[in-house]
Amino acid sequence: MEKHKNLFDLFVQEDRFELHSYLTYLFNQLCDHLPDHVEEKLANQ
Repeated sequence: MEKHKNLFDLFVQEDRFELHSYLTYLFNQLCDHLPDHVEEKLANQ
């Protein structure tokens, strides 16, 4: 089990930047989409 824990720790350390970049990209896409959706919803009321 200790070996798996070390491999997981290594994976997290190596891929933390890529994961953070990907999550930031997804968050930005969501934020870019939400205002348009809210404006459309308000215009349709």
